[in-house]
Amino acid sequence: MSLQVGDKFPSNIEFQHIPINVSEVENNNVLKCEIPTLLKLDKVFEKLADTETPNVLIVAVPGAFTPTCTENHIPPYLEHLSDLKAEKHIGAVIIIATNDAFVLNAWGKLLIKDAIKNVASIKEANGPSVYFASDVNGSFSKSFDLASDKGTGIRTSRYATVIDSKDKTVKYFGVEVERGVKFSGLDAVLGAKL
Repeated sequence: MSLQVGDKFPSNIEFQHIPINVSEVENNNVLKCEIPTLLKLDKVFEKLADTETPNVLIVAVPGAFTPTCTENHIPPYLEHLSDLKAEKHIGAVIIIATNDAFVLNAWGKLLIKDAIKNVASIKEANGPSVYFASDVNGSFSKSFDLASDKGTGIRTSRYATVIDSKDKTVKYFGVEVERGVKFSGLDAVLGAKL
């Protein structure tokens, strides 16, 4: 079973993450290890439901520190957070992979630091909240046939979905069917009718 536009997003979905303070990311030590906590999506939905930015964007990547994910997929999202908020009313961006929360935290800090060089709005908190979170063992992605093991361990497929937190309805879903970033990238999300 896969996600489709119009589906109700399931309840009780949790990821592991280590929060990243975006406004202070330049001073954050990439090697500092904090204890992972649960990112409960129901809480994110509740927080955003009555705001002007009720949409939640989940972007799944096969792996942190991998070429396409690091160079082509996630940086455009981080550099256009204010566009996602203004044009698509996105209040939270959640980047997931099967890597552990420690790896995703370090990767997220490095990507945000790099994006800050180009975009001041990240530091100024003009964009949505940003989370780098672990889909532990691919359990969420596997439940929608969006994960596989091709000899390197379980990896999520490359996909993006937008959920309206008001009614938990899937407003956009794009999954890559071949190498590259076409259906799950920034341009696809900004071009989608939500």
